[in-house]
Amino acid sequence: MKILPFLLTLALCFCISTPTVMATEDISGLSDKEVRALLIERLEEPEAPPEPAFNPAEMAYKIQLGFTKVHARASTLLGAYDQLPGLPAKWWERINKGRDGTTFGTFLVTFLLCIGTGLFASAIVKKKLSHLAVVETKDLSLIAGFSERLFRHGIGVVVLIIVATAGYFIFASGDQRDRTLFFFYLSAVAIIVFIAGGSRALFEPDAPDLRIPFMSDHDARSFHRCILASTAFGAFGFFSCASFAALGINGDVHDLLLLIVGAGTTFLLSFTIWRHRHAISSDILAGRLKPSVGRQLVSKFWPFMTFIAVPSLFIGLLINIFLGGLPLYGAALFTVVTLILLPIAEAALSRAIIRLEGTEFTVATIVARVSRIALLLLVALSLAIVWRINFTAVDDDSVGAQIFQMLIQITATVAVAYAVWQILRVFLDQKIAEEDKAFAREAGMPDMEAEEIGAGMSRTRTLLPLLRRAALILLFTAVILVSLAAMGVDTGPLLAGAGVVGLAIGFGSQTLVKDVVSGFFFLLEDAFRLGEYIDVGKSKGTVESISVRSLKLRHHRGALNTVPFGSVDVIENFSRDWAIMKLKVRVPFETDLNMVRKLLKKVGQELGEVEAIRDDFLQPFKAQGAVEVDDYGFVISTKFMSKPGKQFSIRRYAFQAMQDAFEENGIPFSRPRVRVVIDEDADAADKNKAAKAAAGAAIAAMSKV
Repeated sequence: MKILPFLLTLALCFCISTPTVMATEDISGLSDKEVRALLIERLEEPEAPPEPAFNPAEMAYKIQLGFTKVHARASTLLGAYDQLPGLPAKWWERINKGRDGTTFGTFLVTFLLCIGTGLFASAIVKKKLSHLAVVETKDLSLIAGFSERLFRHGIGVVVLIIVATAGYFIFASGDQRDRTLFFFYLSAVAIIVFIAGGSRALFEPDAPDLRIPFMSDHDARSFHRCILASTAFGAFGFFSCASFAALGINGDVHDLLLLIVGAGTTFLLSFTIWRHRHAISSDILAGRLKPSVGRQLVSKFWPFMTFIAVPSLFIGLLINIFLGGLPLYGAALFTVVTLILLPIAEAALSRAIIRLEGTEFTVATIVARVSRIALLLLVALSLAIVWRINFTAVDDDSVGAQIFQMLIQITATVAVAYAVWQILRVFLDQKIAEEDKAFAREAGMPDMEAEEIGAGMSRTRTLLPLLRRAALILLFTAVILVSLAAMGVDTGPLLAGAGVVGLAIGFGSQTLVKDVVSGFFFLLEDAFRLGEYIDVGKSKGTVESISVRSLKLRHHRGALNTVPFGSVDVIENFSRDWAIMKLKVRVPFETDLNMVRKLLKKVGQELGEVEAIRDDFLQPFKAQGAVEVDDYGFVISTKFMSKPGKQFSIRRYAFQAMQDAFEENGIPFSRPRVRVVIDEDADAADKNKAAKAAAGAAIAAMSKV
């Protein structure tokens, strides 16, 4: 018996194929019982089944079996059509069988009274709630008004259900069949009333100002009626089929009745989409002067895709049921409703964004922009839920689960980045618009009045476009890195390699690096701003735009110069802080200079009272006296200090004021004169020669002035 442990040990070594197990498990100290248990455990471990190989023939065989099964089930259902005429009589027999003193007519009257009472109570509640409305008719957000009306209508439907149910339990009999029928058809009525109210709140056939989609009154009214017809037929049809099943009428004839109701509802929905395809396309494009190519394609193909999708969903649902799958009627109906309402909701959000842009409703604009991506994500998640797609049940090591997790991470990253970018974009655009309005108020003059030197914008306005561009690049880079990481790419070596490549590019593009670094320090030192007139040596003009490596200068004669920052040595800014303008006039030698000084002082006082320019003075207009003497008289100098860019408009007023003051006091401006003396005894030729010489001298003197 001593040889038994040795044989068991050899058998265990032979059965275990992994050598590491033998290396880590020391069986020399195990007892006979423990060795037997270990051997049995190893022998009973099931081997992993081999992965099935792809076999086209096997797949074709399965498809053929599926078609055969579907054909057989469809033939069985269609073969039960001869039982349809007897269904009403069978239903009437079972609904009246075994009643104690009550009839179906009594139930019908009670049902109608309860429904009528519920509708009356619902109307009263909605009327009371309508006085508490907080959204105005002309409000920017039509979506908010629609949500409020839909909420009030939902409360009305709840009141209808509560009042009708309470009335039935008070006055009706306790027959189980009556209670079943009551709740079935109460559910149908509640669905119809809710859909009717929601459709009216959406299309508003009689109130175009409150209508969400951009449709004519005729299209809105027609769309509303078609939705009501489809809802009424589907709700009463399916709940009637449910009442047949509750009364024990099952089998192929019941399934055939469901098939007929489903086909009729599908036809009505398809007819609704086809009839209003042009209205849907127009609504998608409404509110945009130049719609994008993508929006044009969506508006063109979405109605046709929806028209094809509705019967395709119904056929796919039937095939799934015939093959033994779950009857996902609710999922199919939700998908159809989504396909109809999604373009209307997205178009309404787009129009809300267009209306809100440029207004002071910054938060509303952000919410509207983020709601677009949130709407798409919510629709995708809802469709996955109603169609019972459970990707978490898949093995984590499977390729499908890995692809799904990758798509989830990438989608979430893109959604978050898009939301952050929209928030930053709206905030920065709002700030830029505020700065532009403030600059326009401070400028106080049309652009044509600024000749060369214009007043610059604020430093914030200069840096905001660069900040917006930097934020976009940062978010885009983050999305790329996170997406690569989700795909399994190690971003560490990628970042290190990018750093090395960037360093090499930096050494090879020193001029580019010099431009970028110089521009950074110019902006850091606030050397210039948008709208300022600067001279950088070879070029001068108004700063029109700033990029990472260069700035664009618009010359006052129209030329646009692009100047790299690295080529700028000195910046001469004509628009910063203040500007001094000097004006010179000439008066004859016989002019009373003291009177001229008094007149110019009076002119300065009058200019300070002119409403158009008085706020632009930093120092008043004043005379500096006679600063020069030339051949024609005294040169009188004047000056004033003003805001940058305002000196030119002030100069026009100053010239006009000086001219009026001098004319009123009889002081002429000095003009160049040439006095020619001709000898009376000279002959005609000499006189002509002297006259020509005098004329030439006069022209030369005039050119020097």
